[in-house]
Amino acid sequence: MKEKTYHSKEAVGTKKVMGKREQSTTQIVAPQEKFDQRNQMHTQAAIGGLGDKVQKRWTTESIDPFRRIFYPETRPQNVPMRSWRKVADGPLNPNRIEFDDPKRMASNIKEVALFLGADLVGICELNQAYVYSHTGLRIDFAKGTAGQEIHMPHTYAISIGVEMNYKRMRYAPGWIDNAEVGLGYLNAARVAVALAAYIRELGYAARAHFFIDEWVQHVPIAEAAGLGELGRLGILITRKYGPRLRLSTVTTDLPLVVDSPVDIGAVQFCEICGKCAKNCPSQAIPHEEKRVVRGVEKWQLDDRACQRFWVSNPNRWNDCARCITVCPWNRADVLHHRFFTWTAKYSHAMRKFLLWADDLVRGKRPRPVVKWLDYREGGRKAQSIMDLIRNQAKE
Repeated sequence: MKEKTYHSKEAVGTKKVMGKREQSTTQIVAPQEKFDQRNQMHTQAAIGGLGDKVQKRWTTESIDPFRRIFYPETRPQNVPMRSWRKVADGPLNPNRIEFDDPKRMASNIKEVALFLGADLVGICELNQAYVYSHTGLRIDFAKGTAGQEIHMPHTYAISIGVEMNYKRMRYAPGWIDNAEVGLGYLNAARVAVALAAYIRELGYAARAHFFIDEWVQHVPIAEAAGLGELGRLGILITRKYGPRLRLSTVTTDLPLVVDSPVDIGAVQFCEICGKCAKNCPSQAIPHEEKRVVRGVEKWQLDDRACQRFWVSNPNRWNDCARCITVCPWNRADVLHHRFFTWTAKYSHAMRKFLLWADDLVRGKRPRPVVKWLDYREGGRKAQSIMDLIRNQAKE
């Protein structure tokens, strides 16, 4: 079946935020066109845009119980996150708390987010280019609400990052990393829903955006809010956790002082590394240089190849986080790793050393044994990347 593509006619110009927006390592070089959520590959897989076989596998109930409690499938009552869609937004406390210090309020909101379970939090002005043009999640199609135009008048975005456990994110793809990713989405959603409710109780509009109920793109918002940089693998790389993070967002009208984008040396490291591209089972991550995509200069992923691989072996995995697990920035938060990543920004030699050391310690194609509960993944018995590619080609 031919991929179903939806077009947005709205283009949004670049907009500077308070702080030093020009320091972002992701360059906006042209007006940005809003993205229609119906074109997401998860959605395309679910509605048949990637073919009947992909659709059947993507929408068939998983054999793994963790998958079934993190993602709505056949028994949505067993998926806590689904019930949170009802409280993503809500009524305001009519007795608004007035204040005249946005800087202090921003500090308080960050502290509340950390209290609720966030590991990283930052604030930026909401760039309308990062608001989807139309609804289009799989659940929207199921409920008959896909294709509705999205209006998001909020001024600010609060980006929330939740760490995923390093020990369970050492090898992929498999059931262990799949479960950890699902838990990351659940925890990020929980923080966003609670924080949005807290802001509404102060008397200000706020909406939570999370995995199965999102109107915004989390990664560019997180980058604008100073959480990290957009890496070659197409997701955020942070100084402390590398790419081992799940994101959610709260949009609001609560007056806040915003943060600035950061340069932590991650993009410079990605330019000499390419380990995620070399290890990608579907070869969806580019080996070549950045290109301009909808007004943004970045590495362009082959999302269709990535999504097709996710469903290539439903008896062994439901999705893939191989790029995250092999990234040299995905290491335990220990002193020597902090030193290497802190100096990566300032020294090309240190970036080269970090890559050399990672290849020496973990190997150029890491396959560590990971055990958890009754699961066992990785090791010498794990399929090589070329085996995975060959198997996918047979599908």
